[in-house]
Amino acid sequence: MPGTTAALAVAEGLLSCPTAPLFEDQPASWVEAFAAEHAGLATGRDGAGNVVVRYAGEEAVAEPLVLVAHLDHPGFAVEAVDAGVAELAFRGGLAAAHARPGSPVDFFARGEVHPVGRGELLDATADGRRLAGARARVLDGEASPDGFAMWGFPGFEVIDEHISGRVCDDLLGAAMALAALAEVARLRPPGVAVWGLFTRAEEIGFLGALEAIRLATVPRAASVLSIECSSALAGAPQGDGVIVRVGDRRSIFDPGLTGAVADAAARMAGADGSFRWQRKLMDAGTCEASAFGACGYRASGLALPLGNYHNALDAGTGIGPERVAVADYVAGVALLAELACSPPVVAPGDAALEWLAEPMARARALLG
Repeated sequence: MPGTTAALAVAEGLLSCPTAPLFEDQPASWVEAFAAEHAGLATGRDGAGNVVVRYAGEEAVAEPLVLVAHLDHPGFAVEAVDAGVAELAFRGGLAAAHARPGSPVDFFARGEVHPVGRGELLDATADGRRLAGARARVLDGEASPDGFAMWGFPGFEVIDEHISGRVCDDLLGAAMALAALAEVARLRPPGVAVWGLFTRAEEIGFLGALEAIRLATVPRAASVLSIECSSALAGAPQGDGVIVRVGDRRSIFDPGLTGAVADAAARMAGADGSFRWQRKLMDAGTCEASAFGACGYRASGLALPLGNYHNALDAGTGIGPERVAVADYVAGVALLAELACSPPVVAPGDAALEWLAEPMARARALLG
């Protein structure tokens, strides 16, 4: 099982990368560099710029397990800068009421890890209730006219046993997938094919995932597991473990794959009393599993309960860093590593009917 220190190191490296829809350059490059450091992992990009990381054991496997996470997060595109004021277009979902004057923003240029400037929000515009754009005063440095802006919070901190940062959704999901792939590369199990698909522009309509489907980046025979950070709910709290996601706002996921993942989690909990997991319908949002499922793929998902979803404060209005319990993240990495190293766990076939075998036999005996 991957250690907490190693798993957190992956999270810190990836969450330190700035990102926004269509500005995923930094996390994409970080994923490629990380994979290059691990023998047995091969990387590439498809025609849409999605990053694909592949592990293949000694035998050819036509039905890979594909771990999907997106590299973007709601943020601003800088449209113009005049007299120290930046005109910003918001990409992604956030209620406009949270974008309050004085909120801190950091300005980034493509290819730069560190901010090139800092500023504060002057005012915001809305499309209905959703944030559409804003103006921000540049207080220090500059705003790059072809760059982007994020809320001005640290990339990664651990505070009160929680990972805190400007982006947990979904760079922490991507970190889960990468940490699991690193564990697979270390163990080198034979007869295993597990991929990571790190997509672009999810926050503006699953654009990277839809292009991956159109381009056949993912084989039709694959089992697709979407990894997300999903807003914590009263019945799905932080600290109770990684969530095997039954469905989202849009759809219910493949029952056979979901059941296989839940069975694996239950076995892990039985073998290690410290392993915690939940099985929940997370219907506060829609994830990439619904896009893959609608297009004919066998798809399900995992989720990490998220605080301050899309940087909207859980209590009141305003913005703040997102938060995920360290224990939930580490449990998610462990579950993904178990699934990746044990292909029969998620292989399609009759596994979904195993729990019915005994009652079916009784039915034939008593009612046939």
